[in-house]
Amino acid sequence: MENHMIKVKRKSMKEGIKKRWWILILSVCILYVLFPASISRAGKLNDMEGRSSVLKSELNNINGELLEIGSQIAENENKKEELEGQITKTESQLAIARKNEENQYEDMKVRIQYIYENDSMSMLTMILTADDMSDFVNKIDFVQTLNEYDRKMLEELETLRSAIEKEEKKLKKQQDSYDELEKELQSKRTQLKKKASETSTNLSALETQIQAMREEQARAAAEAAEVAKKAEEASVKISTDKSAEKTDNKQADSKNESTKKPSSSSGYQYPTGGGKLTPSKGVVYFNGHRETYYSQKVLPGYGLKIPGRHVASDGTVRDKNGYIVLAAHFDDYKRGSIVETSLGTGKVYDTGCAKGTIDIYTDW
Repeated sequence: MENHMIKVKRKSMKEGIKKRWWILILSVCILYVLFPASISRAGKLNDMEGRSSVLKSELNNINGELLEIGSQIAENENKKEELEGQITKTESQLAIARKNEENQYEDMKVRIQYIYENDSMSMLTMILTADDMSDFVNKIDFVQTLNEYDRKMLEELETLRSAIEKEEKKLKKQQDSYDELEKELQSKRTQLKKKASETSTNLSALETQIQAMREEQARAAAEAAEVAKKAEEASVKISTDKSAEKTDNKQADSKNESTKKPSSSSGYQYPTGGGKLTPSKGVVYFNGHRETYYSQKVLPGYGLKIPGRHVASDGTVRDKNGYIVLAAHFDDYKRGSIVETSLGTGKVYDTGCAKGTIDIYTDW
């Protein structure tokens, strides 16, 4: 009876150890799944934060350009205002010059008409009234001098009017150039405002994604910590049960069988499954590794130096030689390694991936 009870106790203990082993294995498997995902999220988050920093820098540069253009517009308006004052002054001077020229011309016409209409009488009067020949010559010189004065004054007034007209044309041409510059500056400011609005919208959307990813990362970390805690508790319980079984069972073979632990020396050797990676089928097992993908629409990958980077017909990102761009763990594959995947031959360009996992770069 006692032996039967011992056997029952041993059987119950073995079943308990077996159950806890399964809990431990399941917990470890969950950690293996969560850990690569966490690494992938961390890489994506770093890339998104880098993109956010670039957008912020672009937005600051655009705002700086807008301030500079605003200053140029204000300066141009001041120059236009000053120029308009000069044009108004020049127009007034031109009006006066034209009036003086007109008056001088009218006066000269009157004098010329008088001389021609009264030429013979004037000459006779000067001869009769002259005291002597010298007085007569002086009076003739006076009439000629008066005519020359009229002509000279008219020429000077014409020259002044012409100079003022040239100055007026010059000022108005300069005014046109200021108007054209203002149109260009206003157009550029409108374009920069539109670009600033688009950049601000993109930055806001990106920061929303970053915040969501940080929250997801925190949630995944909490889940991983909880799984690790349960795995540790299961491991401790297994150790306790093994110690108890070891005390009850003195036979070496039975003890070794009951305390046997699964080997982890083989590393990440996943089974080879069928099928190919697709946008809807985000995880497959192929060629002894786990395959996932990350999209350049979410993770642009500006830091990767990929010669001849392009998107193939199947949506994968490839280099100039047609190799699919891959990310792997540095202990699994070095940069430049050629690896067969479910979607074809690839080349490792990034080694920040989780161990045992191959990330395929896509445009999905």
